[in-house]
Amino acid sequence: MSVRSTNRRETGIDAIRHESHDPGLYVHVPFCRVRCTYCDFHVASLSPPVTRKYTQVLIQEIESIARKGFQPRTIFIGGGTPSALDHQSWSDLLQALGSHFGEGLSEWTVETNPESIDEKKLEVALQIGVDRISTGAQTFDEKGLSLLGRQHDASRVIEVHQMMQRLGVPRTSLDLIVGWPGQDHQSVMADLAAVEQIDPDHISLYHLSYEKGTWLDKMRSRGDIDPLQDEQCIDLARQFLSGLTDQGYQRYEVSNLHKRGGASLHNLNYWQRGTYLGIGSGAASFHEGKRWKNLANVTSYIESEGSPRRVDEENPDRITAAVETIMLQLRLVSGLDLAEMRTSTGFSLDQICESSLRRFEQRGLLLHEEDRIRITDLGFEILDSIILSLVEDLEGSSDEKRFDSSNGSVDGTAHPSSSGLDRG
Repeated sequence: MSVRSTNRRETGIDAIRHESHDPGLYVHVPFCRVRCTYCDFHVASLSPPVTRKYTQVLIQEIESIARKGFQPRTIFIGGGTPSALDHQSWSDLLQALGSHFGEGLSEWTVETNPESIDEKKLEVALQIGVDRISTGAQTFDEKGLSLLGRQHDASRVIEVHQMMQRLGVPRTSLDLIVGWPGQDHQSVMADLAAVEQIDPDHISLYHLSYEKGTWLDKMRSRGDIDPLQDEQCIDLARQFLSGLTDQGYQRYEVSNLHKRGGASLHNLNYWQRGTYLGIGSGAASFHEGKRWKNLANVTSYIESEGSPRRVDEENPDRITAAVETIMLQLRLVSGLDLAEMRTSTGFSLDQICESSLRRFEQRGLLLHEEDRIRITDLGFEILDSIILSLVEDLEGSSDEKRFDSSNGSVDGTAHPSSSGLDRG
């Protein structure tokens, strides 16, 4: 049985290039029944009394930013595990978001895990206005699920997507991981077969990373697991991407593909360096030219009564803006607009990185087309190395080469109108 959803919205590469999706609103729900073995996110143990208090403070923060006139175009509720909330907290949170921000939204996504989402929660979400559900599957291999610390089996993912089809969820997304220890071509084939059966609108395919302090990293350090080599991971990723392409998925970002319903607009806003507010413990914000995070402490957040303590506050300067532009926009298949970067930051990347760009182009890793740089499929396999080389060129360049005189900078100081830090 093929599981399909309806009411798709198409989003092509041209729309990705030109349409703005800011500001976004990210809502962090940090609670998990069990921490996955690869996870280094800010999460906390699931405790109903704590989650209820936390939800009420989230609603206070929602009301606070609404009073200040903030109106998002996209909402993304992530975690943690938002679907692990009890039914009342789930309903209260969604009702608060819908009542304050329901008008004018382009997209509203909620992350779920298969073991904690149910029909009642989905019905509430749909009634209030959620139009996109992202499900964390990671793999359909039972050994892989156990190794990754997942709390569901493969059949539950299929059941959940059948339930979403029955309820008419407008847009669905599925998270998968490639490169876990023991994964082989046969398990990738099984994952592809499950994807074909479920037929989600969108796929996020992430390479496993061994983040410091995680269970997987500790097991690797002790020699208790045998990580795949880089070449093996690349080979499995190629198989995955080829199979997804055969199923009709279109890659629009290094780790993301869509078939129907278009790209994730909320995440596109991040990659286009748009503005967003993050609410909840540990949530990050980039708004009115400033970056900050809420202190990552659930107890402190609950005590804040909706006015959380900010940490890591900064006002990104031009070079930071340029570095972020390189790191974010080169993730997109549509690439980096050089003219836009010159206007927003004052940096002429094609001049500063001329030698590196020529070298990467000769190796088939990128395409330099007029005023746009695009990474090829081959280049995406070593994207981090390409970005590092370009950032090193940028940071090591002289003031004379950094700035394009057409932007009005004469002494290494670009005019505020072209700084790119006041959008939003």
